[in-house]
Amino acid sequence: MNGTTTIAEFRDAVLDPAKRAHYRLAWLSTVDHKRIAVLYMLTALVFFVIGGTEALFIRLQLIVPNNHFLQPDTFNQLFTMHGTTMIFLVVMPVVFGLANYVLPLQIGARDMAFPRLNAFGFWCVPFGGILLHFSVLAGGAPAVGWFSYAPLSETPYSSSPGVDYWAVALFVLGIGSISFAINTIATVISLRGPGMTMRRLPLFTWINFVNAFIIIFALPVLNANLAMILIDRQLQGHFFLPIGGGSPVLWQHIFWAFGHPEVYIMALPAFAIVSEIIPVFSRKPIFGYEFVAASSVAIAVLSLGVWGHHMFTVGMGRPLDVFFAISSMLIAIPTGVKVLNWTATMLGGRIRFGVPMLCCIAFLIQFLVAGLTGISHASVALDWQTKNSYFLVAHFHFVAVGAIVFAVIGGLQYWFPKMSGRMLSERLGKWTFWLMVIGFNMTFVIQHFLGLLGMPRRVYTYSDLPHWGWMNLLSTTGVFFMSAAALILVWNLATSFFRGKVAGDNPWDAWTLEWATTSPPLHENFVALPPIRSRRPLWDLANPDRPDPIVGENSAAITLPDHNKVGILSFILSEAGFFAALILAYLYFYARPQAGPGPKELDVPRTLVFSVCLFASSFTFWRAEIGLRRQRRATMLGWLALTILLGGIFLVGQGTEYWKLFQTGVDLSTNLFSTTFFTLTGFHGLHVLLGLIALLIFLWLAWEGDFASGRREAAFKSVGYYWHFVDVVWVFVLLTVYILPLLR
Repeated sequence: MNGTTTIAEFRDAVLDPAKRAHYRLAWLSTVDHKRIAVLYMLTALVFFVIGGTEALFIRLQLIVPNNHFLQPDTFNQLFTMHGTTMIFLVVMPVVFGLANYVLPLQIGARDMAFPRLNAFGFWCVPFGGILLHFSVLAGGAPAVGWFSYAPLSETPYSSSPGVDYWAVALFVLGIGSISFAINTIATVISLRGPGMTMRRLPLFTWINFVNAFIIIFALPVLNANLAMILIDRQLQGHFFLPIGGGSPVLWQHIFWAFGHPEVYIMALPAFAIVSEIIPVFSRKPIFGYEFVAASSVAIAVLSLGVWGHHMFTVGMGRPLDVFFAISSMLIAIPTGVKVLNWTATMLGGRIRFGVPMLCCIAFLIQFLVAGLTGISHASVALDWQTKNSYFLVAHFHFVAVGAIVFAVIGGLQYWFPKMSGRMLSERLGKWTFWLMVIGFNMTFVIQHFLGLLGMPRRVYTYSDLPHWGWMNLLSTTGVFFMSAAALILVWNLATSFFRGKVAGDNPWDAWTLEWATTSPPLHENFVALPPIRSRRPLWDLANPDRPDPIVGENSAAITLPDHNKVGILSFILSEAGFFAALILAYLYFYARPQAGPGPKELDVPRTLVFSVCLFASSFTFWRAEIGLRRQRRATMLGWLALTILLGGIFLVGQGTEYWKLFQTGVDLSTNLFSTTFFTLTGFHGLHVLLGLIALLIFLWLAWEGDFASGRREAAFKSVGYYWHFVDVVWVFVLLTVYILPLLR
């Protein structure tokens, strides 16, 4: 619900069949960020029911020792689907949904920077979820864990197509997540309202902005890994199968290079929610805004360099163990800074213990426990003892369930009035809160002790050893409390939407811009924006005699970069991560030469000739840009046609090299060199092809005279950035694949 749609109009649409059909179509085709946000959250709710049901069956299997309620393979499928569903189809969509709704409102924007891309990013979620769960009907769900460790995920060990559906589904979901991140970055940088400088951003917006960069760096790494496993399974590649020279350890390195930042992709939005609610319910500005903002950046940077603490038991060697132990300890510092800031904000405040604030307090306690147990894994010796036990299961759920779920419940209670115009029931909200507190701690606190007693994770049943039985019974009982809390939350949302107390525009007496518009907001969000001179514009408006200190220069004039430029540069940043993973995989195996065909099979002189053509195309495109800027249509057409010709010559050259290799019996499945070579150069060739298609479209538009006024210059420049990036990537590929062997 959003825009000009009122509660009465919604009720009429529900009751009248003709209006109902139009209403459904309007929602399915929407590009409005508010409706897309609601669709994100409703989709997350559907998959939450599915993932929660999977969790319930897992705990029922483990409720007593020596239980045979489920077969081993069924259990493995359930915990694979549960982990994947909860991470990629529940937590990420719900935090993306909240950010989609609130972020444009907080910065005074009318919508996200790219509304159609925003819709595309959302529709990737149900499509990816359907693909994942269709595997159940297509031969069996994947049974390899949400981490899909090789070689267990390779065809000799998992011959059913479940892993293929898992990989394709995650690839789709990864593309959707990257789309959301690009949109977030472009929106914050390019669409801020007058006076909204980067130093005045609300912390919710700032932290989600930082989180978008983690997505930009981490998700392409996962996509590269998924491409490799699909090539292994579908095209008989050799990335991760030891029998072909591949390395299962490489899978772990690349997966956890995504996997640990993923923890913060889920956690940082929770930090953002808490950073908004605590000051409002403490009636104080956030303590140490700069420290909270800077610590978010520090977490983002450090999160990209701590993945190895998931691999201490692999045997990486002392130097790497020491490096990852230190980096894992360092990341606790900015995280601890946040906890201190939130606590200091509450101290001395006039705290209102509404449901949002109760959830934030529970979040702080649960996250503190999660942080303490998490730091223990930075100790290599202790990690060796607990890595494959239920101690790690409990730690992960304290982060992924305890911290994030409490923050999300608080966020829903806080922003639901803005989304619907109605208040959620405080009574039902407190029932949800306390049942979740009891159920969560009953389920997961005891699992720490189970792990310390030696109970391994990923087992479908266990022996009747001392204390294991009653501890698992208690853990399973807690799941029913959490299920009851979830049902009450859904009931509260549904009934309050129609019969809840009318909220008004600012029921919490909050200070950020989303509360300056109607509830629900207008279609274009605002009629007019209040003056923005500090971090609390609504406080300044309500208290003109004691406004906050002005942050930065007191000027409403802000020069903002073009959103097309920001968007394409963000996309290029993500693609750089994708190619970096492929190049590092090639170098990883290049350092361990294999028998059979190798770099000596390549025709370096001929490749250099075709490479010169590609590099020259960057110059010709630049000349085409000059022609467009000077309104010289013929000049622009000529240089653009030459650019396309040079790119086409490069693709033909690459194709002839492939043909020569095929004629000598070298294809993607021949050996490790051929697998890495064809994958790296093939993906680059695909990017060149996509660039050529875009250039051909612009050539046709220019020929038809659509460029006569220069009105498509920004889009043309964006394609230019992409084309230059493709050329730069080939510099690294050329040096790695063709020149490096000559030096060796």
